[in-house]
Amino acid sequence: MSIETGADDPAAVVVMVQAPTWQFHFRTHLSDLARLSSIRDADWTARRALHVGEAGGIPVHWCVNADATVSALIGEDDETWHIAFVMPVDTVDRLAAEAADLIPPAEIAAPHPGQFEMF
Repeated sequence: MSIETGADDPAAVVVMVQAPTWQFHFRTHLSDLARLSSIRDADWTARRALHVGEAGGIPVHWCVNADATVSALIGEDDETWHIAFVMPVDTVDRLAAEAADLIPPAEIAAPHPGQFEMF
């Protein structure tokens, strides 16, 4: 698993997840990737999924399965997907945590000259 930041926009990333028999690359924004921390709410049996990222310009939908694995469904929606990758939920937890750590802190806007400050 790796997250590579972009040169123009460090928050736009390319993510690689791999297993011994497959490798999956997708693009997303760090803040969207961090949303995968709520993967357990995207229960496939209730037909819920999170749209996070694109692979080859095609949306990626994420859901948790009854056996505590996660599916990344690549297709126009979470019902009519073309290919899926199944991985342990721990992998997605680590991915979301790493993304959250990489999000730069928000800058506090300084008041404009002549503007009152509130304390």
